[in-house]
Amino acid sequence: MAKVALLIGVSEYESGLTPLPAATKDVKAMERVLLHPEIGGFDDVTLLLNPQRQAMEEARH
Repeated sequence: MAKVALLIGVSEYESGLTPLPAATKDVKAMERVLLHPEIGGFDDVTLLLNPQRQAMEEARH
Protein backbone atom coordinates (compact mmCIF):
# COMPACT_ATOMS: atom_id res chain seq x y z
CA MET A 1 0.00 0.00 0.00
CA ALA A 2 1.36 3.41 -1.00
CA LYS A 3 2.00 6.04 1.62
CA VAL A 4 0.40 9.31 0.51
CA ALA A 5 -0.19 12.66 2.19
CA LEU A 6 -2.07 15.85 1.46
CA LEU A 7 -0.50 18.86 3.17
CA ILE A 8 -2.31 22.19 3.26
CA GLY A 9 -0.56 25.34 4.44
CA VAL A 10 -2.61 28.47 4.94
CA SER A 11 -0.83 31.70 5.76
CA GLU A 12 -3.13 34.27 4.16
CA TYR A 13 -6.52 35.06 5.62
CA GLU A 14 -9.42 37.41 5.01
CA SER A 15 -9.11 41.10 5.66
CA GLY A 16 -8.54 41.96 9.29
CA LEU A 17 -6.57 38.82 10.17
CA THR A 18 -2.80 38.82 10.45
CA PRO A 19 -0.93 36.65 7.91
CA LEU A 20 1.07 33.73 9.27
CA PRO A 21 4.00 33.26 6.87
CA ALA A 22 5.48 30.51 9.07
CA ALA A 23 2.53 28.24 8.22
CA THR A 24 3.66 27.74 4.63
CA LYS A 25 7.29 27.35 5.68
CA ASP A 26 6.30 24.70 8.22
CA VAL A 27 4.26 22.69 5.75
CA LYS A 28 7.14 22.77 3.24
CA ALA A 29 9.43 21.41 5.96
CA MET A 30 6.92 18.66 6.71
CA GLU A 31 6.87 17.75 3.02
CA ARG A 32 10.66 17.31 3.06
CA VAL A 33 10.43 15.06 6.14
CA LEU A 34 7.69 12.90 4.66
CA LEU A 35 9.53 12.48 1.34
CA HIS A 36 12.88 11.66 2.98
CA PRO A 37 13.42 7.93 2.39
CA GLU A 38 14.92 7.27 5.84
CA ILE A 39 12.39 9.29 7.83
CA GLY A 40 8.94 9.40 6.24
CA GLY A 41 9.40 7.32 3.14
CA PHE A 42 6.17 8.58 1.59
CA ASP A 43 5.53 7.71 -2.04
CA ASP A 44 3.47 10.78 -2.85
CA VAL A 45 3.01 14.10 -1.07
CA THR A 46 0.69 16.77 -2.45
CA LEU A 47 1.39 20.25 -1.15
CA LEU A 48 -1.18 23.04 -1.38
CA LEU A 49 -0.22 26.54 -0.29
CA ASN A 50 -3.04 29.01 0.36
CA PRO A 51 -5.42 27.04 -1.83
CA GLN A 52 -8.98 27.89 -2.75
CA ARG A 53 -11.66 25.59 -1.33
CA GLN A 54 -12.24 23.90 -4.68
CA ALA A 55 -8.55 22.98 -5.00
CA MET A 56 -8.63 21.33 -1.58
CA GLU A 57 -11.76 19.37 -2.40
CA GLU A 58 -10.31 18.17 -5.71
CA ALA A 59 -6.97 17.20 -4.15
CA ARG A 60 -8.51 14.87 -1.57
CA HIS A 61 -10.01 12.60 -4.21
